[in-house]
Formats: sequence, C-alpha cells, structure tokens
Amino acid sequence: MRIFLDVGGHYGETLDVALDPRWGFEKIYSFEPAKSCRHILRGFRDSRAHIVSAGLSNSTGQATLFGTGLLGASVYADKRELGDGHVRAETIALVRATDWLLTNTSADDEIYLKLNCEGSECDVLEDLLDSGVINRLQSIYVDFDVRKIPSQAHRHAIVEDRLRHHRQSFVTPESLTSHGGHAAVREWLSLVSPQSPSSAATVRYRLGLHRPPYIWATHAARAALPRPVYALAARRFGAHARQQAGADRG
Repeated sequence: MRIFLDVGGHYGETLDVALDPRWGFEKIYSFEPAKSCRHILRGFRDSRAHIVSAGLSNSTGQATLFGTGLLGASVYADKRELGDGHVRAETIALVRATDWLLTNTSADDEIYLKLNCEGSECDVLEDLLDSGVINRLQSIYVDFDVRKIPSQAHRHAIVEDRLRHHRQSFVTPESLTSHGGHAAVREWLSLVSPQSPSSAATVRYRLGLHRPPYIWATHAARAALPRPVYALAARRFGAHARQQAGADRG
C-alpha cells in the first residue's frame, strides 16, 4: 500500500498536495495536535484522508503546544518565531513515531514521510533511526525548523549526518528549487512518486471538490486578488484571526 504521512497538518496545505491522484496514495494520515486546525482538516472530502489527533514524537504522552493554531506552533517554548511568549498554548497529545508506524503500517507498505513540525522533526527522526523502523520509509521530506530553536539547534547537524550515514533517502527545502511550502512538497513528490491517475479522479481534484469551504475560498482568493490585498485579507479574516478574536472576546 502507498501511504503518505503528513506530520504537521496545520490547515491542510500539504494534505491538499498529497490528495492529488497523480501520486497514487491509497492512505494519507495528517498528524495535527491543535484542535483549531483539526476542525478545518476534517472538512476534506476524501476517504483516503485520515486525521490523527496527535503530534508525532519520541514518546507517547502529553505536552504543551505554544502558539497553537499558528503556522509556527511548537512544543519548544524558545522557538524564535513565537516572540516574547505571549501566545496561546494548548495541552496536546503526542505519540511515539515508532509505535505508531508498527501499529498502523506493515513492512510491505511504500511510505512517504513529510516532516514540518517546528522542532519535533529531530525527535521523530532520532526515534525512527534508533528503532530501525526508519527502514520502512521510501523517502522523507524534512524541514529542519529545529534551527530556529536555540536550545535544540545543535541537533540539526547530528540528525542530518545520521540520515546520510544510514543512506536514508531524504530531501530538505534547501535542496529543491521551490525552497519550502507546499510547492516544495509537490516538487519532492514529482521526483520520487509520479503516477498516472484516472481522468475522473484528476478532474475532481482539479475542480477542488475535495476541499473544505475555507480552503476552497482561500485558493480562490489567492488566485483572484493582488498579493498585497490577499495578505491583508488573510491577516484580518483568516482562520487564526477569527480564532484569536474569539479568544479575546472570551
């Protein structure tokens, strides 16, 4: 079975790419610990998409997610993008990566892993390397956000060296021409996992019938509005802006 693991689901930026039938994924798991983000993710209309209400890590338990709902939310409080610490926090569930893979996949599966989880990528990769379960992965896309966390930044070079020593197939945004975001994920998949989908599936995807209303409206606005106007609208009316306004009223 061809499986895609989207670790750091946020509002479905990568999930939307993975659902493109050209890749041939039969199951797609999006790991998202923030409740506000899962509300949007569950609006995707595709039976292959499964939303996991937890973050992947090196152990199973609970943690505090700082900046919950934000694109840069992290379990590490000293992440630079979180500013002076005056951000919303949420208690979230974590699950050990090795345990989840052993329970939910088999050695015969063809698994692609995307990691954009704001510092937790080193926790996940070290756990999979230590257990040997990383051998189940066909290819990995990893954004080393750990570099933005003073207390953890030293782990970047260590983990990347371990991946190379293990001869594990992986890419980073810096190794691609797109240099990050959903465009980089699409570029990575076009290099490692091209397929030939049916015409009906392709038409449905191109029409965006699988997308939640919020995501569909976001794509339409991005295509129709000048970039400065779209950026202003996103800041004022985007999902996180509405969430923050609700918290302030509360």
